[in-house]
Amino acid sequence: MKMLMITWTDIFEGTGRFFQWIFKGMKVLGHGPNVIIWCLIIFVLVYWTTRLARYRKEAQRNGTIE
Repeated sequence: MKMLMITWTDIFEGTGRFFQWIFKGMKVLGHGPNVIIWCLIIFVLVYWTTRLARYRKEAQRNGTIE
């Protein structure tokens, strides 16, 4: 039976090849993921701000702590 031996060099070369493959895919995508992430962040900030305004109005109406 042949013994499987993995060296640190094999691990680092494999990791390097994996990241080269990932970055080639990222090059093809271009700025698409950036635009999607920024749209998501803007949507969440707008949603959170409207919720805060709604809670503030409710607190003023009920006379509770703001």
